[in-house]
Amino acid sequence: MVVFTESEIDRLVEDDVPYFDLTTFVLGIGNKEGEITYSSRHETVVCGTEECRRILEKFGAKVLESVPSGTLVSAGEVLLRARGKAEVLHKVWKVTQNILEYASGIATRTKNLVDLAKSVNPDVEVVTTRKTFPLSKRICIKGILAGGAFPHRLGLSETILIFEQHLKFFGGLENFLKELPSIKKRVPEKKITVEVNSVEEAFKALKAGVDVVQLDKFSVEDVRRVVEFKRENVPFAKVAAAGGINEQNIKLYASTGVDIIVLTCAYFGKPADIKVRIEPC
Repeated sequence: MVVFTESEIDRLVEDDVPYFDLTTFVLGIGNKEGEITYSSRHETVVCGTEECRRILEKFGAKVLESVPSGTLVSAGEVLLRARGKAEVLHKVWKVTQNILEYASGIATRTKNLVDLAKSVNPDVEVVTTRKTFPLSKRICIKGILAGGAFPHRLGLSETILIFEQHLKFFGGLENFLKELPSIKKRVPEKKITVEVNSVEEAFKALKAGVDVVQLDKFSVEDVRRVVEFKRENVPFAKVAAAGGINEQNIKLYASTGVDIIVLTCAYFGKPADIKVRIEPC
């Protein structure tokens, strides 16, 4: 699972508490013992409890109960419970709730997307793009992993994904496919993925030996045509469908027999609804 550095944990708290909790200080209740409990108001795939636990413990609270990320819980179930000084519990209250709500929201949406796709195509894999909101990548990636998906690519350094924009500098698709054998020799441990804009381009790329052909905003019918061609001619290659795939149409795309579904929608939507209760001991 995704690891947050100590400095990132510190930054999460500093964003909300730059100096101290003025309200708790003015009321003079900081040294009183209390308990904080987080529970879900609806069925949720939990995500972010590990980071919340680290924040609580960093300020001296004792965690009494914690559900691991990736756990599916019912409405009313406790996700996390801790005991400590009132000053600490109020200081970390909102930042921990925010982490749980946003990360669990992503995880829950992801699980729904994965379940929909696999209900008609058990062999399909759902992967998510790198179109995360700026500075939120770790939470986004942790959320989709907890929900059962996988990142399409975490950054430009790890995969070879060739777009039309690259090919314009290379002399076009035809010229690239001629050079494909020599390119494969340069990176023998890497797969070569090429995004294409038509069924005909997909056929050419598959016949030339690309490892994955990515179909951008293809109709369901055209995806099916490419999948059938791949099965008959290059069964070891993979076909990925991308562009505009969401909860409304993911089953249709999965039903084509496509190997990979690439999407962004898991990142964006309503956060999970996490109830937080703080009470004196």
